[in-house]
Amino acid sequence: MTASVMLHSGTLPAAIGSLVSLGAQVVMALFLLGLFEPQAVGEFSVMAQVAFGWATLGLAQSQISLLANHHLPTLPAARAAWRNAMQRALCLSPVAALALWWSGTGWQGTAIALLWTGAMAGTQMTWWLSQSLTLRLQQPWPIAMVRMVPPLLAAILVALAAVFTGWRDSAALATAALVGYAAGAMWLLPALRDRSTMTINSQGSVIPGDSRSERLKFLHALSDVGVATLLATHWSGIYGASQAGCLLVLLRVMGFIPALISTAWAQVLMSHPQGLRSSSTLAASLGAAAVALAGMLVGAAVQGGWLSGQWASLQPYLLPLVLWQGAATVMAAVSHRPFAQGRTRQYTHQCLAINAVQALLLLLPPLMDVSLSMHLWGLCGAMTLALLGQALWAMRLSEPASRVRS
Repeated sequence: MTASVMLHSGTLPAAIGSLVSLGAQVVMALFLLGLFEPQAVGEFSVMAQVAFGWATLGLAQSQISLLANHHLPTLPAARAAWRNAMQRALCLSPVAALALWWSGTGWQGTAIALLWTGAMAGTQMTWWLSQSLTLRLQQPWPIAMVRMVPPLLAAILVALAAVFTGWRDSAALATAALVGYAAGAMWLLPALRDRSTMTINSQGSVIPGDSRSERLKFLHALSDVGVATLLATHWSGIYGASQAGCLLVLLRVMGFIPALISTAWAQVLMSHPQGLRSSSTLAASLGAAAVALAGMLVGAAVQGGWLSGQWASLQPYLLPLVLWQGAATVMAAVSHRPFAQGRTRQYTHQCLAINAVQALLLLLPPLMDVSLSMHLWGLCGAMTLALLGQALWAMRLSEPASRVRS
């Protein structure tokens, strides 16, 4: 794509917004480590994680359906997606309350934490839908702003609260996050104010879109949340917090790259009913190279003594995770194709199967007295092959006649 096409298609604004968002999250992490006590960070982290899972299950991938279903009018579809997400989230509130109570807050603390967590989950869901709405409306700079404003605003508020007012408890962190999400949610106001009826417009639509049922989308979201939670908790339970920290910090660093490819590439392509002149091969190659570069930089930091000696255990994780996240990047680059061909049910069934395999590979090896190294390579190797196989399937899906092959 040329720079002009990238700007007006949303690819460049989405990439800029996502990169600024990443920088703001890095700054926020530094503020957490330098300005707040571990207890405050821990309490906030529990609420933030529960809110993330709550929001993910509440949306049930509605933000993806909003991008893919071009036969539905944009504003009414966004409003309906938000309303259905809020209803699902309300039904899930007892599960969120149980998760908070399980973390050891007690019943009184759970009630207070539930209010914070529910507010964060609701505004976070709205913010995610706002990102899809700006892509559907093809507004270049709102596409960037809706991604960068919430994390930037939250980081600024955290610094102001801690440095200038001395407010350094978990409520300060929750307030900053809530204000940030609420700012991002403002971009959904045009849809919430719209009162037009939902009429299907098939004229000019060439993308079949998302044909999955609400139940299937919810199962997909539940599977993603469940396996991510299992990975964090089970690895820590078996090998200790230090080894889990090595695994999770590398997944956080490297995992941002396939997420960036998905949001700034695949979702942009998905949001265009007529498609774009695109090269998913180039996007996949650049993303995989970026994952490899991130692994090399972390390895150099460990070998050169730039990191504390406590992080020496990162070294064995680097190559397996580079392969896993490199394969995830390749799949992210072609993840729009099942939506372009109406093969979303097959896509979700594959994702459910891959998540089931990942769960088994987390649970079974320790029962067989397998070493940490073999466990790690078995898990990462299987995930690499599964994701590359899924990517090959997606690549072989032919594009509609009006779309240029990617």
